[in-house]
Amino acid sequence: MGKLVLVVLGFWLPCFASGQSEPRTLTLAHVLMAAEEAFPTLLAVEQRRLAAEGELTTAEGGFDTVVKSQNRWSIIGLYENQNYDVGVEQPTALWGARFFGGWRRGAGDFPVYDGKTVTGTDGEMRVGVSVPLWRDRSIDRRRATLQQAELGQLIAGHDVDLAKLDVRRQASYRYWDWILAGQRLAITERLLLVAEQRDSGIRERVAAGDLPEFEALDNQRAIIERRERKVAAQRWLEQAAIQLSLYWRGRDGEPQMPKPEQLPLDFPEHLPQFPLTYSEALETAMANRPELQRIGLQSKQMDTELELQKNQMNPGVEMAVMGAQDFGSGKPGLNRNEFYLGLNLDVPLQQRVATGRSQAAGANLQRLKWERTFLEDRIAAETQDVFSALTAAQQRLELTKKQRQAAKLLEEGERSRFDLGESNLLFVNLRELASGDAELMAAEVTNTLFRAYADYQAVLALEGQ
Repeated sequence: MGKLVLVVLGFWLPCFASGQSEPRTLTLAHVLMAAEEAFPTLLAVEQRRLAAEGELTTAEGGFDTVVKSQNRWSIIGLYENQNYDVGVEQPTALWGARFFGGWRRGAGDFPVYDGKTVTGTDGEMRVGVSVPLWRDRSIDRRRATLQQAELGQLIAGHDVDLAKLDVRRQASYRYWDWILAGQRLAITERLLLVAEQRDSGIRERVAAGDLPEFEALDNQRAIIERRERKVAAQRWLEQAAIQLSLYWRGRDGEPQMPKPEQLPLDFPEHLPQFPLTYSEALETAMANRPELQRIGLQSKQMDTELELQKNQMNPGVEMAVMGAQDFGSGKPGLNRNEFYLGLNLDVPLQQRVATGRSQAAGANLQRLKWERTFLEDRIAAETQDVFSALTAAQQRLELTKKQRQAAKLLEEGERSRFDLGESNLLFVNLRELASGDAELMAAEVTNTLFRAYADYQAVLALEGQ
């Protein structure tokens, strides 16, 4: 598909030079490159990718190692003692297991019922593991958040792709409109020049009695009318250049106005090609469109949330294993080695939290399915519409070319008849204006064709290939 994108662009690159800020001829490739590098909305969407990276780092922080310390001193009372306790916890994604360990030291006088607090002079080391047996075993909040954050990073990437498609489409629109405005101005200047060059000859013929005075007056009227058309065409060109400057930006990111001398002489001779059939194009669009890929990832996020909430409805059964050993000297009878087994049970009776969240996740998942259905229908309609637009534009272009050729021949023939005295200036003006309108219509249809091709690339998401 990458070759297909270059079918048209390849013909605009000869004038491009890397690092050239103001090319002699401005091409679409220049505009698209500048827009992708500095267009503000693209830069803004890029921040979503950075934000998603931050969310992923946050989710990974759920598995950070945690160090806890508790220190207690009894300085006044019947029993004076000191307690020091430092612990380390390490959550893992392995069945939701949590490893822990630590060191504690209890010294001083303790009541008999609190004798377990006493340790050897060098303290007690402990290590253990806690493993969920039911709830949180296959999935827990930490792992679900991490999975959703990883999907969120991919979603942000598709948001960037979608923004690029839109920017490239709009930049293409503005570029082709700028060329059309240049063609409009060139046509009006040609018609004005013809009338101005004819004026002296008409005055000589009037002076010689070969033409009536009103013919010279009519030509003056035509000159004034064509000057007005030129002013309007200049305004269209300036407006198109202003709109294009939003996309053609300099290295500093500021808009730069394209100059009239940077206009190509005409639209590219090589017209855009679309060799794919409708079914092939639809298949390509369904595979490439960022919206579909994004909504698929959002559905996976909801699947993860639904799986988590269904898991949270299960009873919490957790088994813990811990071993401990004292070091150093101690009181007689001090238990030097200890081994513990634990079983914890946690059963919410109403289950309203997990039930409500499961219901919300299921509803959101169904919502995304309906949105995907509509999105697929819309893409199919867009593909069909762009094929219709391209086909119609090609057919119209062939007809307008024939019309332009016929109008040009009639213009030249009518001017020859006028020079021979077999016609009048009214008919000459009408033929010239008709020829100019036919030329302008051909340019407008060419503009329509290239704009339709920009739609074709956006609908099929070919720019990302």
